[in-house]
Amino acid sequence: MTPFPFPFPRTRIAFILAFAVLAFAALPPLAESVSAQETTLAGKRIDVIIGNAPGGGTDGTARLVGQYLEKYLPGKPRMNFRNMPAGHGIQAVNYFANQAKRDGTAWVAGSVSYTDANTLRKAQVEYDPRKFQFIGGVNRGGSVIMIRKDSLARLTDPTAKPVIVGTASGQDTWGELIALGRHLLGWNIRFVIGYQSAPTMSLAARRGELDAFGTSTGQLLRQTEKAGGFAYLAQIGTMRDGRVGPRQEFPDAPTGAALFEGKVQGLAREAVDVWVRSNLIDKWFALPEGTPQPMVAAYRTAFDKLFTDDEFVKAGKRQFSEDFTRQSAADVADLIANTSYPRKEVHDFLTDVKVKAGLPAEPLSEEQLAQLRKKLQGAELTVESVLDEVQNEGRAVVFKDKGERRRATVSTSGTKIEIAGKSARRNEVKAGMTCKITYTGDGAQASALVCR
Repeated sequence: MTPFPFPFPRTRIAFILAFAVLAFAALPPLAESVSAQETTLAGKRIDVIIGNAPGGGTDGTARLVGQYLEKYLPGKPRMNFRNMPAGHGIQAVNYFANQAKRDGTAWVAGSVSYTDANTLRKAQVEYDPRKFQFIGGVNRGGSVIMIRKDSLARLTDPTAKPVIVGTASGQDTWGELIALGRHLLGWNIRFVIGYQSAPTMSLAARRGELDAFGTSTGQLLRQTEKAGGFAYLAQIGTMRDGRVGPRQEFPDAPTGAALFEGKVQGLAREAVDVWVRSNLIDKWFALPEGTPQPMVAAYRTAFDKLFTDDEFVKAGKRQFSEDFTRQSAADVADLIANTSYPRKEVHDFLTDVKVKAGLPAEPLSEEQLAQLRKKLQGAELTVESVLDEVQNEGRAVVFKDKGERRRATVSTSGTKIEIAGKSARRNEVKAGMTCKITYTGDGAQASALVCR
């Protein structure tokens, strides 16, 4: 399927062209600038600021990109990865924006959550992402929504039983897509919040407890499809060369942009425009405001070289998905500039759509989520067993409970992990270890994994 552009008003195009002309005219003469080739970071240690805990998607992409930037930046500097997850990452980005050095020895690894309009409205935010000097970004492929085929007819029948949609926290981008479908296309849905993870939702859907769920994990989507009885309802999509299109792995699932094209006008059209663009932002990398332009150019050149390195590209696809692709600095800057600070009317429209669909306007606390999970999944149980298998660098463990094969997911932030009495990371957990696993059932996230 050929990716298609998401159209914008001619007045906006004219404004962008005029702005580009003025920006070009404001650039300093080339003779006064230092070329990127004369910039060197030889002997330097670069602080890579990461607002998430080790092991997640932001951390994983930062470490992969940083590892290969060492190879291509002039002078081959060494990277020093600094995880600063306090305040859901806001403190890290505040530090980056206001205290990090502006000489090329510090860059930040960010995600869409740091540039989300709801986040930027919080009092503790002390940065404006539009001022960052973007190096580039990566897109791992947006989430895809699966639905049971026997539920498809009910989706558009307001007199039928609602299609039950499972979600972990109610903050998923694909959940917002379904909420927009309810509001703008008349979808007949009801959300149930509190599932531990995407694998848990997949299992519940296969059992018939749920009708639909979403995830960005290609392997899980293919496994669910293989189980039979499922169809691809929609997807967030991805952006390549400024155009919105479906993921390579899932070309037949329509994007949100395609679903609403030609069906909404006025404020709704503007809100969908902002929503589509905001969800094309995945992981991005930036230098702080005030970094010399030759240094910015050196970083951008090095970043572009990563995607000509077969080893890097293969590692990205293996670690994340086949849709692991580059986003240019210009693409990232454009997406963030056009979505971070929408008009109040647009922000209120999108919030109202979520709330009316039964999703929380603001992220729920861990205590609230724990209560929902307990209500939904029942009491926890603790099993002592030898780990038969450790999957995806510790993100899931397989073991036997009363002779039955069971699987539990492991979260960096949500699972207490200990090995031989000491706190540990999930990638340190190995098959063959004897562990006590505390979880609520097959496919659920473990709240504790204590091994010896």
